Amino acid sequence: MTAFVENHTFGIQIALFLFILCFFWILESISLSQSLKDKYLHTLVNAKFLIFVIPIQIILAVILLSVSAKTVTYSFGLLYHLPIEKNGVTYYLIAFLLIDFFNFIYHYLMHKIPLGWRFHQVHHSDMDVDISTTFREHPGETFFRVTFFIITVFVLGISPWIIILFQLMESTSNLISHSKIKLPENIDRFVSLIFVTPNSHSIHHHYKLPHTDANYGDILSIWDHIFKTASRLNQKKIVYGIDTHMNPVYNANFKLLIKRPFRSKKKSPLVNGAVKNTLILIFIFSIQGFYAQKTLGNTIKDSTVIETDLNVNDFSVIIINHIKAAELSSV
Repeated sequence: MTAFVENHTFGIQIALFLFILCFFWILESISLSQSLKDKYLHTLVNAKFLIFVIPIQIILAVILLSVSAKTVTYSFGLLYHLPIEKNGVTYYLIAFLLIDFFNFIYHYLMHKIPLGWRFHQVHHSDMDVDISTTFREHPGETFFRVTFFIITVFVLGISPWIIILFQLMESTSNLISHSKIKLPENIDRFVSLIFVTPNSHSIHHHYKLPHTDANYGDILSIWDHIFKTASRLNQKKIVYGIDTHMNPVYNANFKLLIKRPFRSKKKSPLVNGAVKNTLILIFIFSIQGFYAQKTLGNTIKDSTVIETDLNVNDFSVIIINHIKAAELSSV
């Protein structure tokens, strides 16, 4: 049995993932009022991310397992320096807790570091969170996530077996936590003290702060309670999405979502207008200064100034009136 698991690890993970995905997808379709067509189209948008995510995941997984094997060969990593029996129950428990804690840190950083949030917000942009939201991940974030996990494995000294067991539990937890099937509130109040639940994670997907920056847990929710990042919200008040990107058409367009992290921030029309008008006024005042110096030499004895048909002051008034008219037309 052990030999079979070792030789078919990847296949077992995929089979388990697909089984849980299909089970909850069908359960959501039966128990909720959403039409089958709408659910299919929504799932299709999220499934498109797998086209890019899976190749990156596989390539980095090879590096991950290679690093893991090296830590075992050379007994490198924090776990090898703890006074506990290797491969015992305590060893696996501590390894599980440490990996989950590092995943909590990773999730927190993806929200707090601007570059990380540019990619992670694609996941949060789903305005109809369901089990398919689990694989709505920008390939750029996949690179960050697996790279961070490789560093975690290197620092802690995680063996391949622990990685396999943890990822089986993590995949299961992530699928269930994004499900629309919620626990009764009186049960969730206790379960969510230890584990991430569909109820607690749906709060994390609420469109507005401070709830978006809360409930960072991966499998365990204990870290949120320890570090005061846990949050509760009535499920009926939850609105999915991000308050800065609430266009449902945009958030359902795969091509635009892939491009979103790379879009430069555009200045608002008001800022552009203010800069333009400031430059025009500087130009006017420069002309006035030059004209004042020029006319000073043309002043006659009775202190009167020879005037042209249209002097610079008149020109300034025309330009300023033009600016005002443009501002009024843009309102």
